[in-house]
Amino acid sequence: MAKKSPNWLLMPDELMENILQRLNSVEKIRSAGKVCRTWRRICKDPAMWKVVDINKWRDGSDTNYKLEIEMLTKQAVDLSCGELIDFSIGGFCTDDLLDYIVLR
Repeated sequence: MAKKSPNWLLMPDELMENILQRLNSVEKIRSAGKVCRTWRRICKDPAMWKVVDINKWRDGSDTNYKLEIEMLTKQAVDLSCGELIDFSIGGFCTDDLLDYIVLR
């Protein structure tokens, strides 16, 4: 008799949150929220966005990359819904982006 695979969606939300917290912010924005409705709901929870580290996202220097990072930064700040408590940013920050972060 074949062994039945576990239904991962029956896992408690707290355990899924713990797993998803281990992803970096880009992975949560770009990928994890697209896996299923449950992961999308968890990734939209402001508690997942209390800490955002932009330094981990750095892997390019062209203009398109900088625009993408700015867009992802704004998206992460918006997802925090005012609960952002720790934000680390690399050398690409502009005054406009810093104003955006502070105002939210």
